[in-house]
Amino acid sequence: MRNRKIVISLMTVGALALVAWPAYAHCGKCAGSAKDMVAAMDTGKVTLASAITAAETAAKGKALVANTHLHDKKVHIDVYVLAGDKIMKVGVDETGKAGTPTEAKELPSAAAEKKPLKSGG
Repeated sequence: MRNRKIVISLMTVGALALVAWPAYAHCGKCAGSAKDMVAAMDTGKVTLASAITAAETAAKGKALVANTHLHDKKVHIDVYVLAGDKIMKVGVDETGKAGTPTEAKELPSAAAEKKPLKSGG
């Protein structure tokens, strides 16, 4: 009976380790991903500041949030700008050129806060 409890406990710990491993592995790559983004920004000659300026000019407003991500090894920056009483999303490419502003329903941080937490059990 005692051995059975130990075996079940070890199996549970092993299963939890397998589930947690992808999350741990991703977090270990965050600094590497950031370095890749900075390298792509250097290659394209764009900075976060210049992307924000371009987005503010395109949307005729003030920047609230900027998110940087890579796509096909090229940096893309989404800048959320308050223009009047609307939140506008402006994409800025690796050259610093702002795209056409589109209305956003909410800021990305607000959307993330609404996501339900996954229960562990």
